Amino acid sequence: MKQKFDSVLVLALIAISAQPFVATAFLPKIVECNNDIPSHAIKSNNVLSTRMVASSVIEEGPPTDTEETYGVVVGETKGAALRLDNVAISRGASPLVSNINWSVQPNERWGIVGVNGAGKSTLLGAITGTVRMDEGHAFVHSNIRVGYLRQSAVSGSTKTVAEEARSEMAYIELAKEDLEAKSKIVEDGDYSEDALNDLAAAQEHFEAIGGYEQEQLVDTVLKGLGFEPEDSDRLCSDFSGGWQMRIALARLLLSKPSLLLLDEPSNHLDSSAKDWLGKYIANYDGSVVLVSHDVSLLDAGVNSIAEIVGNTIVEYRSCSYQKYLEEKEFRALSAQAEYERNMEEAARLQAFVDKFGASATKAKSAQSRVKMLEKMKREGKLDPPPVAMQVRGRDPELVLPPPPKPNGEYLLTMKDATIGYDPNEAPLLKDINIEILRGMKLLLRGPNGAGKSTLLKALRGNVPEMIQSGDRIENDRLRLGTFTQDLAQELDPDARAVDLVTGYARSGDDGDIAVTDEIARSVLGRLGLGGEKPLRKVAALSGGEKARVALGMFALKASNLLMLDEPSNHLDVGCISGLAKALSGWGGKDGAVVVISHDRKFCEKVGFTHIGTVMDGKLVLEQRSLNESDWDQYDIGAASKSKYA
Repeated sequence: MKQKFDSVLVLALIAISAQPFVATAFLPKIVECNNDIPSHAIKSNNVLSTRMVASSVIEEGPPTDTEETYGVVVGETKGAALRLDNVAISRGASPLVSNINWSVQPNERWGIVGVNGAGKSTLLGAITGTVRMDEGHAFVHSNIRVGYLRQSAVSGSTKTVAEEARSEMAYIELAKEDLEAKSKIVEDGDYSEDALNDLAAAQEHFEAIGGYEQEQLVDTVLKGLGFEPEDSDRLCSDFSGGWQMRIALARLLLSKPSLLLLDEPSNHLDSSAKDWLGKYIANYDGSVVLVSHDVSLLDAGVNSIAEIVGNTIVEYRSCSYQKYLEEKEFRALSAQAEYERNMEEAARLQAFVDKFGASATKAKSAQSRVKMLEKMKREGKLDPPPVAMQVRGRDPELVLPPPPKPNGEYLLTMKDATIGYDPNEAPLLKDINIEILRGMKLLLRGPNGAGKSTLLKALRGNVPEMIQSGDRIENDRLRLGTFTQDLAQELDPDARAVDLVTGYARSGDDGDIAVTDEIARSVLGRLGLGGEKPLRKVAALSGGEKARVALGMFALKASNLLMLDEPSNHLDVGCISGLAKALSGWGGKDGAVVVISHDRKFCEKVGFTHIGTVMDGKLVLEQRSLNESDWDQYDIGAASKSKYA
């Protein structure tokens, strides 16, 4: 493709799915792009691909997709850190967003919200050049350095945790090299005033950016994200995927980009780490764009909200999340009231025309009112408020089939179990005794890495060798339904959503071959996946939409024991509320629920009857509801080695 350049600078950096990182590169010569060239189309030696940057910054790590080229484009931002100019993006033949004009000013912290599939992650992709725009431009200011972590990223580094975390602190490394060079000049005998002044300036700069406190800063960030001091010297490859996400997040935060782009960073964080991250973002020295469904993180971290709704973006500048909810309702009610007033006025005018239109004495007045009506139509005053200005509709609805009646009181029992992954290593959990009764709603709590997901896997029984000693006993009429935090990401990307739901519903001894595509689409529609979305391949759906497909499977196959591991990850606020409502009213005397979750609002809506605390390799089971102390921050050191892969 022939491209014309006047003056362009691209800062290529991105967290890619195989190895998230921040990397910046400055060209020896600054050029600017002609505004006629779409940002996604700029590919030349003036635009650095991720692979080119990665090879110069990160030596280890798995190969990346060579087909994708990433680049953040510098252009006219009118003083903003980031400016989107008339951006339009589609997914297939369906428009996703259009006419997006939005800017992020220096030191603003924006939260991007919206239902699953609205286009939040896609918008971040457009900013970083990973998503093709149909129209418009996304420009960053020439002095802005961008850092991006997307929700599906997983690190593959073979460095230690501390080495990886500090690997992108280029601003300190460059200052250190400059200081060493200036020091060597003096050490070699040049004591001139210029040399000494240069050394003093280099020392002052190194101190000002925290060079002398680098290790302390690394330790602070790692501790805030839940790592223990001894973890710093462990290899990244020793850690599970969720903990590698934390390493990637630590590396991004420590790189201190002036524009920080975060896509669902709290999906793998416990309440303690979420609290820390919220405070860190709130005090961040730079601009932030945060995509999240986590209300507590949004409340703590951002000072403005942008909602993607009705294929556009609605700004709530200088609004916290709670204030945004109030302002949105106020705007919607005001728009509806104005629409109703306009309709009343139009009805009054039309009534006059109908009554006096044929009157010789009132014809002129009637004609005047006809013109007034036509003007109101031209100005859109008789159109209903757009979707973006309407009060939110009903929450997505999940209707779970009644549980099949089991034999006896106990659905699943585990006695004196020792649980681990490797028989040659110390077990992760010991002396586990649990009886899951009919009507039980059990919440498993504890710090990340304590072994909650490990216990749930052992209870599921799909990896029998995990139970190294002891017994797992099923009710002979057990019907188990599971939802794991990674299930949605494991769906066949080449299958249609509706086919996955019907295939699951029809399969197995407890399947129902009478389940039709129409029934499956109806279930998905109630979950907010309506229209033609069920006919799309999974690869074309957002992370949240994939999670809704997985939930749809729940709704068409009856179970009497449901196990859910962090089910609110990837779901929007409305869908989380719908899931909590379904679980709270399901089960009766025959079904039971076991849930792992750090989402306080979700947990409080479910109505748990039992609380299980996993800590120090043990399980403490109590028959009680949640109380305030359950949300106290855990001692970071309480996590066991189950954080490791």
